[in-house]
Amino acid sequence: MYKYLNGYAASLMAACFSLVSCAGGDRGAEQSYAPTFACDSAVVNVTVAEYDSLNNGYIEAFTYTYDDLGEIAPTKLDKDGKITLRFAMQGDMSLSFNNAMGEEQYGVVRIAPGEVTDVIIYPDSIVTNGRFADFNRVLSKYKGKYGMDIMTADYFRYDMSGDEYTDAIIARYAERKAAIDADKDLSEAQRIIEKAELVNGLLSLASDRKFAGRCNYLNLNGYEGGICEDSISTDMSEANYASVIAAIDPDDCTMLMSANPGVSTSLGSVDWSTAGAGGTLLGALSDYRKAVRLVNEGKADTTLMESLRAYPDRFFADALESISGQAKKRFDDAAKIVSDTPDVPAEGIIDAIAAKYPGKVVLIDCWATWCGPCKASIAVNEPLKADVLSDPDIVWVYVTDESSPVSAYYKMIPEIKGEHYRLTGEQSKVMYEKYGIDGIPFYFLVDRKGTVSSRPDFRDHELLVSTILEELKK
Repeated sequence: MYKYLNGYAASLMAACFSLVSCAGGDRGAEQSYAPTFACDSAVVNVTVAEYDSLNNGYIEAFTYTYDDLGEIAPTKLDKDGKITLRFAMQGDMSLSFNNAMGEEQYGVVRIAPGEVTDVIIYPDSIVTNGRFADFNRVLSKYKGKYGMDIMTADYFRYDMSGDEYTDAIIARYAERKAAIDADKDLSEAQRIIEKAELVNGLLSLASDRKFAGRCNYLNLNGYEGGICEDSISTDMSEANYASVIAAIDPDDCTMLMSANPGVSTSLGSVDWSTAGAGGTLLGALSDYRKAVRLVNEGKADTTLMESLRAYPDRFFADALESISGQAKKRFDDAAKIVSDTPDVPAEGIIDAIAAKYPGKVVLIDCWATWCGPCKASIAVNEPLKADVLSDPDIVWVYVTDESSPVSAYYKMIPEIKGEHYRLTGEQSKVMYEKYGIDGIPFYFLVDRKGTVSSRPDFRDHELLVSTILEELKK
């Protein structure tokens, strides 16, 4: 059983768990600079103000959530540059909008559960309504001043001991925090964002010392010679993590208000509860993040659920129960969709899949849930299945592997019409080596005679469509 900290319940009952009426998501809703801890659906109406179908016809919405299982949703805008997105949410979510047809990042906004949020993307700002309207005006394009500068840090060395490294990053954190406190020009929203990103930076440095060490090594030694991995120290003790926790307020809910992915992403693989954050908001987030991952892999942990129920507020337990119900439905639905991988040596899997559809023209699409170009291509192809490529002699086959998280995979495939196969990591490795797969999406075309051809050139969508139509005539 966790030892509760007195400040935790009070802070949750005050700022963190104050909910507002959000019917319609109107601009007149009570404005907030604190997170919403509630489970509800949300609707987001997105408009790109200066829409040009040739240059920004698709938008990517990166979702960042308390469980750190966000997704990338490439979505086609309509003729007016609009799209409606719907989410089942457990707590607030940050949405980072990118132009999927270019390298332009539009910006970040915060979305509350239970609201209908209108998002208008202008070249120099993003405007929303709802309880975070005022906060989003600052958040959407904000450039931080007082971060931990992980990529270019010179206040630690890659070869320090764990104690030396911990002292160095905490000293930097304290220095930056004092600078934020002293900066009288910061608005309330800017101050909250700065402090949230500072905490996230400290936690990231503590949880992923290897990444920080690699960055520092390259900064000091240059990029030409590569990295001598053996020279990078990664030791961090429980006492080091406890020192990091002591340097921050682990109950301050505004650490969730970052402009970047958020504190959940910064936790890494560290068990912050056992490291000393048990009974605090930070500990709850750590346990919740771990529990959600297990649930989405079909490995629910009753001990973690009981631990979450023991926290002063039931939000995390309720959120986990909500996600568990969604995961069970996805597992049940996916079991009806995913085909058994042919029981043949890995070298013959593609041929065996092709052989299942004699006399058909088969497109085999090798993809992954984390691959933005894969999902963009699938989004383009999907409406064609009811249009120019609606011929029943076309078979659409989608092959992924274990690098696609089960949770995201099972959530996505019901919307992708076709035959689905999920390979093991070893089967995928053999397939990549046999066919010289240089990246994904990667395609195979199977003609009516059953001949399999590698077609990486199908990344040219017009060529993909024209070739399939020609094959149908044969």
